[in-house]
Amino acid sequence: MQKKLIALAVASVLAAPLAVQAGVEAYGQARMSLDFNNNNDSGVGQEDSAISLSSNRSRLGFRGDEDLGGGLKALWQFEQGVDFDTGNWNGQRRDSYLGLGGNFGTVLAGNLSTPYRASTRVLDPFSNTRGDHNAIIGSLNGSTGWNDENRASNAIAYMSPNMTGFSASVAYIMSSAATGDDLPMTTAENDEDAYSLSANYAQGPLFLTAGYEAWNALGAVVGTTREDVSAWKIGGSFTLMDATTIGAIWESLDMGGTTGTNGDRDAWTLSVKHKMGDMALMAAYAMADETGGVADTGANQLSLGGSYALSKTTEAYALYSMVGNDSAGRYSLDGVTGVLGEDVSSFSVGINHTFSSK
Repeated sequence: MQKKLIALAVASVLAAPLAVQAGVEAYGQARMSLDFNNNNDSGVGQEDSAISLSSNRSRLGFRGDEDLGGGLKALWQFEQGVDFDTGNWNGQRRDSYLGLGGNFGTVLAGNLSTPYRASTRVLDPFSNTRGDHNAIIGSLNGSTGWNDENRASNAIAYMSPNMTGFSASVAYIMSSAATGDDLPMTTAENDEDAYSLSANYAQGPLFLTAGYEAWNALGAVVGTTREDVSAWKIGGSFTLMDATTIGAIWESLDMGGTTGTNGDRDAWTLSVKHKMGDMALMAAYAMADETGGVADTGANQLSLGGSYALSKTTEAYALYSMVGNDSAGRYSLDGVTGVLGEDVSSFSVGINHTFSSK
């Protein structure tokens, strides 16, 4: 009898911290692929093709919430990028925050995907693969300062509740977002703030979105010290008979100058994804026009692929993606750096696995 009481006491002590932490979820994605890459690099001593094993923005995170009563919740999340191919943290600072949620919406503070960057994320059927549309969308002839994978530190964001399909988000990034927001701070650093907006409509088969973002003194982000650097984009998708989804994005970047990489550029992408049971076929085409009026600085991207759901949490896929650079273009694929005026391509086969403790 005494042994049973001791066992019950030990069990209750061990169970107590687990009960306190019952709302904590450990989660992540393991995204591995074998890639056959080519960038046509003709430099002396340089390889123009290689086989790589890639982790494709795999991540590990922890999140939780606490019911504060009256419909109010405390929310938190900490997420980091991991490389399964090397077994290391990769230094990729992903969305990490503390916030409050309720009938009024959600307020978050931390390192965040801005509303602009997040607005069109669901419109890329090749997201987080070698065919990711970030090769064109959010990129400007070699710079990727605006793409969907970049996040803003020292940010505060508000996300509205869903109102009959409509929702909106706004974020403010603190002064000196590039160097930190603590004192001492120079006058120039104090000007380094930003704001970001998005509005969405999702109802039935239709999804529409628009985003706008403006930065001051954006030097550390996209390589310019000009003010009034801004971007806007619109996008949408429509699903036919619960099987075929057609999506499109139009984006315009303005780097605050008039010519070259300090000027502006427009880009667009069109995609289609067709589901057949556990299988899906995907295709996407994107094009970036000349930057700042400089001739032959554009590029186009073609991606083709298919995936197969092995379970609810695991899928296998194969894809081919190619970026065709104009003679003065230097756009790249994710993980395959482009060479001036040369085409870049990758054939990739991989497996994605999503995991969670809940």
